[in-house]
Amino acid sequence: MPIGRKSIPPWLPYFDLACAVIAGALWYAMPQLGPWPLAIGLLPWAARLVLTGWPAPRTAFDLPLVLFLVTAGLGVWAAYDRGPAWPKFWLIVGGVLLFYAFAGSEPLGGLRGWLLASFSAGVALYFLVTHDWAGQPAKIEALSQVGRALQARLPLLPGHRLHPNVAGGIIAMFLPFAGLVAWQSVQHLWGAGRSRAARRWLSFVLSLGLLAMAVLGLLMSASRGAWIALGAAFLLGLLWLLARWLGGSSTNRRAWILAFLLVGVATSAVIAVVWLGGVPGLIEALPGPDTSLGRAVLLQDSLLLARDYPLIGAGLGGFMMLHSSYALLIHVGYSVHSHSLFLDVAIEQGLGGLLALSVMWLLFAVAAWRGLIQGRERPGAGLLAAAALSLVVLVVHGLVDDVLYGSRAVLLLFVPLALAVPYLRAQAAPDWRRRILVAAGSVVLLILAGLLWWRPLLSTAYANLAAVRQSQAELSLYTWPEWVLQDEVRRAVDLSSSIGGYERALALNPDHASANRRLGQIELSLAEYEDALGHLERAYAREAWSSATRQLLGEALVVNGQVEAGRALWQDINNGQNQLEARAFWYGYIGDSEREAAVRQAMAPR
Repeated sequence: MPIGRKSIPPWLPYFDLACAVIAGALWYAMPQLGPWPLAIGLLPWAARLVLTGWPAPRTAFDLPLVLFLVTAGLGVWAAYDRGPAWPKFWLIVGGVLLFYAFAGSEPLGGLRGWLLASFSAGVALYFLVTHDWAGQPAKIEALSQVGRALQARLPLLPGHRLHPNVAGGIIAMFLPFAGLVAWQSVQHLWGAGRSRAARRWLSFVLSLGLLAMAVLGLLMSASRGAWIALGAAFLLGLLWLLARWLGGSSTNRRAWILAFLLVGVATSAVIAVVWLGGVPGLIEALPGPDTSLGRAVLLQDSLLLARDYPLIGAGLGGFMMLHSSYALLIHVGYSVHSHSLFLDVAIEQGLGGLLALSVMWLLFAVAAWRGLIQGRERPGAGLLAAAALSLVVLVVHGLVDDVLYGSRAVLLLFVPLALAVPYLRAQAAPDWRRRILVAAGSVVLLILAGLLWWRPLLSTAYANLAAVRQSQAELSLYTWPEWVLQDEVRRAVDLSSSIGGYERALALNPDHASANRRLGQIELSLAEYEDALGHLERAYAREAWSSATRQLLGEALVVNGQVEAGRALWQDINNGQNQLEARAFWYGYIGDSEREAAVRQAMAPR
């Protein structure tokens, strides 16, 4: 496969994959290593540069990957604590190295499927033998009993403990590759001829073993989100096979049949969910505890955070205290991530990071269309199909949980995409005239958007930057119980930069919800109660759906003497972590007994 001036030597793809895996494993096992594993990961890049004149395979994913890395770098700058931000950044870099290693591994052929199938089974085995089934039982008691029986026969093994949801998500994501190698082994076993029969039987037994281990690990993880995601991928695969069979050799017929089947299945799913009583009813119908209400509240809080940091992001690795301080309004950490891959990327890297990831997924969809619908078959078409199912698992599971971006497994985020690279290579010489026209048209549209909406855009930029500076000033210092509440830190640190940023944002857009809410929260802490009321009323006018905004406005009303109005707003807020009791404590802590009494009066049941 030629790249640059020369062709790739046969050993280079193996060397590239080995170095990327070693670098990624080092970052995974020792997150504080910093950039040192990069020296190993870039060895094949240096070799390729010398041998071919280009350091890495050129792919259609290059630009969105660069954008994702740039926004991740901004996420390190924006983070209030760069201690966890840097390790996450290097894990993302490791994921990019793995992408390019797999993108250049086409000469390995079917070995890639076996490697990924073995990885799925290996994760399953590791989870089964290291999980503490007694101390952390599964959500389903029958599975816990099986786990405890297994644990009783094994010694206590050292190593990093995978959370069951993370283990289940990883296994489900790579299980389609185990299914692929098992299916191919069955085909080879019953193929024509008797040559190498022993090898074919060995391949058959080994592939079934890998598939069985992966299925067992997924079952034992009790990750219902992973089960649903894999079920959705399996159903999509069946619909594709049906459309291919019914459509014959006609690409258009295949596409229309697949679209019709998808609409039918989606409609049926919506009817079933409504019949069960909505998403909470669906989750309640599954085995295990009902977590729908907690997830719904967490997603709503996370959406509020994403609105606060849309352009720059809030920084890598800081979700827990950002969520507690500015959305949940408590003084200690509560959740490590939002349980949504999409919201976590938007919060930590801004909409630019989410856009980059979405573009990569769209590019994969184009490759899947070419290879699986239009029928441009290649020797690795089975791998593309498995990768498509893997990506469906990733995206569907990402709607209800974040097992990759929210953990060290972010290393694996780009692996399925790499298998689509051969289907996105240009089929002919590029039409530079058309590309120049498209680029020029895009620039013109961006300029027009800037001219038409420059005030709200600039207002949002000011507010986002002010929010970053506020979280850096407050949360880089705040620890509990050294500081009783975040309000105490706000009185001790210099927030003039953040306050000035919010005020500039409001000068351009007086109704900017995030700027009004964040400024009102600061003013409550600084005892500027009348100003806080004005800002929080404007915020409430734009985001009445937010429990945090209702709680803050209710507090502003109460401390300004409007106790009954505040009580009315507090009737349906999230007070599950005794948020209102903390507010009463604060006013007692600063010696304002009158306002403490007013808060207690408003929070008391009628």
